[in-house]
Amino acid sequence: MKISEFKSNATLRSSNAISLRSTRKGIALVTVAIVSLILIILGFSMLNMVNDEITLARNAVNKTKAFYLAEAGVEIFTTRLNKGKFGNVEEIALGEGSYHVDFYPDEDPAYAIATGTVAGQQKRIKVTASFLAAPYECGIYAGGLSGEQWTLLLRGKGNPVSKSGGEVGGKDIVSGNVFVDGDVALHEESSVNSAPPPNTFGLNGDVEATGSVELYDSASVSGDINEGVAPQDPPDLVGMNYAVNNTHNVSQIFTDNGISKGTLPAGHPLRDIFVKNPTDRSSECDTTTGDDYFIEPISVPGGGNYKDSTTPLHLGNDRVYYVDGDVWIHNKVTYGFKMDGKVTIVATGDIHISDNLEYTDSNSMLGLVALGKYNGSDNLVSGGNVYFGDPRYGTMYTFSAMMFAANDFIYNTDTVTGKAGEPTSGFTVNGCFAALNKVSVERDWYTKDGKARPARFNSETGQWIDSETGQVLTESEISTLQHYQMKLNYDDRVRTKDTQPPGLPRGKGVIFDKLTNWRELP
Repeated sequence: MKISEFKSNATLRSSNAISLRSTRKGIALVTVAIVSLILIILGFSMLNMVNDEITLARNAVNKTKAFYLAEAGVEIFTTRLNKGKFGNVEEIALGEGSYHVDFYPDEDPAYAIATGTVAGQQKRIKVTASFLAAPYECGIYAGGLSGEQWTLLLRGKGNPVSKSGGEVGGKDIVSGNVFVDGDVALHEESSVNSAPPPNTFGLNGDVEATGSVELYDSASVSGDINEGVAPQDPPDLVGMNYAVNNTHNVSQIFTDNGISKGTLPAGHPLRDIFVKNPTDRSSECDTTTGDDYFIEPISVPGGGNYKDSTTPLHLGNDRVYYVDGDVWIHNKVTYGFKMDGKVTIVATGDIHISDNLEYTDSNSMLGLVALGKYNGSDNLVSGGNVYFGDPRYGTMYTFSAMMFAANDFIYNTDTVTGKAGEPTSGFTVNGCFAALNKVSVERDWYTKDGKARPARFNSETGQWIDSETGQVLTESEISTLQHYQMKLNYDDRVRTKDTQPPGLPRGKGVIFDKLTNWRELP
């Protein structure tokens, strides 16, 4: 090979080597660039993922905060309802967010939705608001379920005066609102006034009637008079399901202990409260179709007079006593009870009251519900009456309770004979009279043939008539008329949860009971 060819080949090999090295360097640069790009993309992806995770975590934290704000809204809403304040809770700022509550009172059942908001994140909570039945809003409530035309009569003059064994006369005074499905007539010096002090809820002594409201003589109403109002729907008493929703099924407790007559065993917490079918009151028990349960402490002191409420009665706190039978507040030794506790007693029969009862302190309160019994169509078929001031014993002078009758509230009718009897005095009630049908509290009596008979004044004809026969009274009979005063002081503590006894009938009303069916909305 020639020297020149060798040099040429060497040069070519050198050139190829350089080209190969250049190619390899180019490939390496491209690879580095691609890897770098991939790493950059992965970096950005990781960064985005981290940012997304941070955002999700932040949103989750904000949603949790929003949930707590919604709960705060429920608490504020509940506090306002407890104070009798209804309506929405407007937007309120708190911490990093805010809350508001929308209330829907016209729905059945009424409900509210609380919304909490933090940095655009929201949480909602729905709660159902439960209220006491409308009868507890009045001093006197009569729902007129029978549809019969009737009139609530109030009358009387001046103050009671003493007579042998009691008092007679005096004007009727209702301190609290009145609702009647029917007519209302006030005569002489009778009056309807504002609720007793402090009258926290501003109850002015309004009188509402589906019919007419008539004032005669110097009778007065301090609040508004509303005639021709719409009837009110009755509460769903069957839906209360008291046989299950109670703290003490009294009848079952006696059955479980094998007791058909008498008291529970020593040491039982109800031994000092109830006695079943007592043998010394067989005349009363024989008038009812079922069992009879008498409120009766083991130790009952005697003495005193018709105004006394001295026997200690400890009913317990936050209890609902369910009694399948009749309930009696009637004892042959004491004139009355001094009660402490906060309870409701529900009877499937009637409730009979002939003794005094007063509270020991401002924290005590008694609810009495004459529930009655119902058929498969939820219609009342028996019981459901409150017999008040039984004249057989006639010792009832003052009584404290929120009284509710599924049928009638009947004053001074003998539960043994079924006839009215002349009382020994007027009476004072601290609580309410509530009946889904009628409230019969007529307290006028005249003498005929040497015997006292019940009378009533017919406002339409201006005549006195015998309440039982309808016969018009003569002038000489009218001259023997005696009226017995009624004073009723509405106990507005029923409107406050802290003093409200448990288990009172619920319905469409304005007295807050509790929140139910709490749930978070999506």
